[in-house]
Amino acid sequence: MQPDWISISQLAHELGIDVAQAHALAERMRWPTVFKANETLVLPPRRPAA
Repeated sequence: MQPDWISISQLAHELGIDVAQAHALAERMRWPTVFKANETLVLPPRRPAA
């Protein structure tokens, strides 16, 4: 099973916040982060299956 990496911009969209707030949230929660050339990916905790 592969981890569910998500871009900061996608996280912001899903949570209804701006990108700066999403980036701050990822840092505050100490989620693993990967920096790519055009985006930053984070690994938030898994969401429970619906």
